[in-house]
This record gives sequence, structure tokens and C-alpha cells, in this order.
Amino acid sequence: MRLPHNLVGRTFIVVATSVALYAVLAIWTGWDDLRSQLARFPLAYVLPLILLSLVNYGLRFWRWQRWLVAFDVRLPLRASLVLYFATYVMVITPGKIGEVFKAVILKERYGVSLSIGLPIVLAERIFDFLAILLLAAISFPTWQGPLANLGTGLAVLALIPLALLAFRSEGLRTGLIRRATAMKGLQQYHVGVTESVDALTRLLDARAGTWALIISIVAWSCECLSLWLVCQALGVDLGILPSCFVYAAATLVGSLTFLPGGLGGTEGTIIWLLTTHSVASVTAVTAALVVRLVTLWLAVAIGLAVFLPNRRTFLGGPADTGAKAPAVDR
Repeated sequence: MRLPHNLVGRTFIVVATSVALYAVLAIWTGWDDLRSQLARFPLAYVLPLILLSLVNYGLRFWRWQRWLVAFDVRLPLRASLVLYFATYVMVITPGKIGEVFKAVILKERYGVSLSIGLPIVLAERIFDFLAILLLAAISFPTWQGPLANLGTGLAVLALIPLALLAFRSEGLRTGLIRRATAMKGLQQYHVGVTESVDALTRLLDARAGTWALIISIVAWSCECLSLWLVCQALGVDLGILPSCFVYAAATLVGSLTFLPGGLGGTEGTIIWLLTTHSVASVTAVTAALVVRLVTLWLAVAIGLAVFLPNRRTFLGGPADTGAKAPAVDR
């Protein structure tokens, strides 16, 4: 199972769909007004916005590297960088599920067991979600918009960390694995599932989980700061913490829609929250488009830039890179 050969084509389909979505927003807002506001966006803010996103990507790559080393998987730095950033193309798959190909490539190119690769990819999603959830919860009290009932939703989402804590119980894990692999056709995967769950548990333990969560919070705080900077550039008086809430809440909504890259859900939530804060609709749309350009679409552009010259790495057979892999699938 390798990356699909028509990956670039699929990516451009999503891009085309996004352009259509943004065109609808432009028509709804008023194309001339939106174009005028985008043209007046201060160029001095562009580099800081890009740097904030690069810090986010860099911190999450460092987290990936530390997890690989924790399982004694030692890829050459270039190979690890290429693998990590090339799969940024897959962030525009529903729920980022396409990033599972990182685990597949680890196995097929470098001989790393799926029972190690898959838990690392899953842990990435877990800690990103937890970081964004915590940022939303911390900044929610500063939000002055008419969204008091949103606290109930955040409280429900807060049950997820409790579920992860319960998952650390060996008895609970054993029971879940036994039930899952008892189903017809799954008995043969009992060992692999057990190894994967054990690996994920290692990543969720108190020490490893704490530093991973700290890295994730700092990384996603950079994205929240991006929205604050965009608002400052557009003359919107929105504080850092309220900006953090808007971005984090919008990202959560986008993730829960399971649409590619959260398209529509994230932008719509940013626009809605800003307009409830008495921000003009054209300004809210401009803010949403700019912040998504320097966060989501910058990541996709980096992914394509890394993937295209290295596509044989992902579409070809096993590699002889000198990478050290601790295990193979049974």
C-alpha cells in the first residue's frame, strides 16, 4: 500500500474545490470590497505570519523525531524530513486520515513495523487535538461573543482526555483488544493490535505525554497568534486570547466535520465568530482567507514542494538508506 500515483491530481481537485468555495465567499461578501481589502493587507505582516507557521511545523517535526527515537527508529535526517513534510500534502484528506501513509512508507521503505508507525501517527492526531482543545478551553472565558452554550460542547470534548487516561489501564486495554480481535476475521491480528496498543500507551504515559502536549500547545499557539496578527493587520481590535479562542474553536469544528482540511467548517466558523464580535463581514472573510492561506495552504504547498522531487521515494519499492528499524510486522 503506497501513496496513490494520482495523489497530485487529487490534491488539485481539492484545491479547485477550495477555490470554488472561496469564490462563493467572495461573491457573498462583494468581490470588489474583498479584493480591495486583500490589496490593502500590509505586506509587513506576511513574513511574521509565515514564520509562525514554520515554527508550528518545525515543533511538530521535532515531536515526530523524538517519537521515532523513542522506538529506536533512526532514519537519516534528510529521509525523515522528506517523509514528514511530503505527507503534508495529505492534510487535505478527510480528518487528515491520509497521513496514515507515513506509517505505510515507514514500513515499505524502511522496514519499520506498522505496530510502531501507526501509533505514532495516531499520537500526532491525539496530541494536536488535545492541544487545540486546551487552547480553546483556556481562552474561552475571555470570549465576549454570544456563545455561552459553547461551554457545554467544550465540556463534552473534555471527556476525551479522561478516556485517554482510562485507556492507560492495562485491564481495560486487554479487554478491549480481546473483544475487538474476537470478531470474525480479526483473530489473526491479535498480536499486531496488542503491539500497536502497547506502543500507543508508551506515547501516552505521564512523562512522554507531558512533553508531547507541551510541544503541541506551543506549536498550535503559533497558529492562534497568526489569526491575532491578521486581525491586527486588518484593524480589528481582538485580543490575543479571544483570537486564540476563535482559531482553536474553528479548527475543532473543521476537524469534527471530517472534510478535507476542515474546508468550509473552519473558514465558516472563523467568519461567524468574528462577525458576532461586530467585525464587518468583508473583514471577517478576509481574515479567514489570509489565515488559512498561511496555515493550511502553506503546509500543502510545502508538502507538494517536497513530494514532487522525491515522489519515487513514495511510489517506488524498499529503500536502502541505512535507516535502523527495530521491528517488522508479523
